[in-house]
Amino acid sequence: MAPEQKPFQILQKPERTERIECLYRHIHSFKPGICTERAFYLTESYRKNMHLPVMVRRAKAIANVLDHMSIYILPQSLLAGNQSCKPRWAPLFPEFDVEWMDEEIINGSPFFPYDRPADKYEFDCKKTEKLKNIIYWWKGHTHTDRLIGRLPVDALATHRDIKAVDIGAYFQGGDGHYSPDHKWLFEHGVQYIIDKCKKNISNLDWSAPDSIRKKDFYESAIISCEAVVRFADRYAALAEGLAEKEENKIRSRELLDMANICRRVPRYPARTFHEALQFMYFIHLCVQIEDNGAGISIGRYDQIMIDLYKEGLSQGSLTRESALELTENFYLQIYTLNKVRSWSDTDYFRGVPMFQNLTVGGQNPKTKSDATNELSYIALEATANTRVPQPSLTVRFHRKTPQKFKMKTAEVIRLGMGLPSIFNDEVYIPALINRGYEIEDAYNYCIIGCVEPGTSGLLGGRTGGAWLNLTKILEMSLYNGIDPRTGIALHKNKSDKDLTSFHSFDEVKEAYLDQLDYYLTMEAVLENTIDQCWEENLDEPMAAVFGCPTTTITRGRSLKGGGAKYDFTGQQTIGTANIANSLYAIKKLIFDDKMLTGSQLMHALKSNFSDSFTDPTGPEIKAMCLNVSKYGNDIDEVDELSRDMLAYVANSLVKFRNTRYRRGPIGCTLHCSTSTVSSNTPFGKVCGATPDGREAWTPVADGQSPMRGTDTKGPTAAISSVSKLNNILLSCGSLYNLKVVPEDLC
Repeated sequence: MAPEQKPFQILQKPERTERIECLYRHIHSFKPGICTERAFYLTESYRKNMHLPVMVRRAKAIANVLDHMSIYILPQSLLAGNQSCKPRWAPLFPEFDVEWMDEEIINGSPFFPYDRPADKYEFDCKKTEKLKNIIYWWKGHTHTDRLIGRLPVDALATHRDIKAVDIGAYFQGGDGHYSPDHKWLFEHGVQYIIDKCKKNISNLDWSAPDSIRKKDFYESAIISCEAVVRFADRYAALAEGLAEKEENKIRSRELLDMANICRRVPRYPARTFHEALQFMYFIHLCVQIEDNGAGISIGRYDQIMIDLYKEGLSQGSLTRESALELTENFYLQIYTLNKVRSWSDTDYFRGVPMFQNLTVGGQNPKTKSDATNELSYIALEATANTRVPQPSLTVRFHRKTPQKFKMKTAEVIRLGMGLPSIFNDEVYIPALINRGYEIEDAYNYCIIGCVEPGTSGLLGGRTGGAWLNLTKILEMSLYNGIDPRTGIALHKNKSDKDLTSFHSFDEVKEAYLDQLDYYLTMEAVLENTIDQCWEENLDEPMAAVFGCPTTTITRGRSLKGGGAKYDFTGQQTIGTANIANSLYAIKKLIFDDKMLTGSQLMHALKSNFSDSFTDPTGPEIKAMCLNVSKYGNDIDEVDELSRDMLAYVANSLVKFRNTRYRRGPIGCTLHCSTSTVSSNTPFGKVCGATPDGREAWTPVADGQSPMRGTDTKGPTAAISSVSKLNNILLSCGSLYNLKVVPEDLC
């Protein structure tokens, strides 16, 4: 009998060296947990330095963390560095919010972290009293406290009560969402930044009105960079000590080599592939410790590292196999990093996504030719072998992408990890140029965070932002601006009508767009208030000088102060399919075919399609709603509604300016994304029944994907519908999730 053929590659075993297998097993022996060290050392420094300027105070606080936190070297690892006291344990960031720590970690409401329904975290109860003291000191002085005190009442209600816009991640967390200029950094070294900032201070025109602010910036940059150098030196000393005790001569030699590398980088330029990887990891690690935000991304790995890879091969100091193992080692180190937030925020980000994106493939920004190289394939193989969700691997495709690379990408996707994601240069590059990117910068984009494009070392602001709940906004437009769940009415329809009294489909659309305009304004208020509070109290020197060194160091400005070349505030638009399907159902059932009245549909929505005593009954009305044509089936009339409604959001957002407007960067507007993560589930929990046949409190559609179960004509029809959207307007990222059951991948 012939052996049974595996129907898909998910059962294929990874190919790991002994070193990588050892690392993998060691890291996975730890469950995620909560580490209090960062919170303790940060608070210790803040207590002493409240009199200092904001950025200097923050620089000293992070320096205190780097100087005193626990450090260790993972068994068999060739790279040094850790974020917290144990692998996969998350540090705490009390400067952003402590209320959730008090409620959950201390009091277990709604869950203790280790009792959560998902994304559980261990906590050492012996640290409880220490954490209580930290919480007590920060109460009333956190970023969240300042936001609640600064936000207009309507904007706060929009976020907290109605959930038409939710920006909770940026109450509790930092900005993140940038990609450091790693190639520039490891070609120059951190000492270069220190020397440059010292020189800039000595050359300041003290009569200039911004001289003191620039002095604060440069001093904070010097403090931060010197702390990073000391941090690396700590690992050098640790490696030397371990080498002395190590009985295995090969491992002892590796530890001594590690010590030498840590003495050199990141202080001085990297000379080898190994040194560059260690340099990159130190920088990535330190900015993760500074900032609680997600989406701090690596950039175009294959383009950043290819010259040192080729040089190592030619000199005989590197082989393809050793480069692959080092890359896999790098991946596993990245995977050890973790963040923790409240359960309510976690509900929007299930699976602890860090969005540490690493991009390969694409095009050469100068020649516009294919840029795929051997490291592109090594990056894919490293994902296949490590089988970890971080870093988030992205590949860029374009018209001239080699077939071999496409097939290798498909093979890795077939492993079932959801990686890599695929991004289309033919859409993304024009979208960036449409927002003012220079052509070479647009061609040099990487993915930052989930699906958001930007150029490493040039983009400030943030690619992620508020979640815009289109389904909730549509629901309120049908209820004359009233949120039926809370009874709150912040903005009545201009027509003062609801679904029972609209006389035409144009009136329905007008009411929806009216509500949309109002809540887009609320989103802008939320975004800019948060940015203003960050700049005033939590401006971050490492993010500035490592994120955009070529512009921030010259200008003497942080990212929030206008230090980047490009600056946009991104956001996530949720429920695109629900809007198109609901509007089309209203159009067909009430105004075109006259199968229902507005009052009948309204009653069905209010009763969640459950009233069996009406004619037609609630279940019958639900069936009518479900049977109307849906987005995702290549039907122009409904697909055009999706296109037009999403385009309206995108075109409206860019009319709003962010806080960096006229302060230096190109752009400085809000712009649109369809990234969702897992937010479509909690957003559905606040939305009642909708005219597309969706029942109350159930998930809404994710990204720009069809609503689940409604794309009945196969994947090519769904792709055709998605392609009709004006993706060139989605300069903050387009997300289409195509999910296929493994049995179909024969």
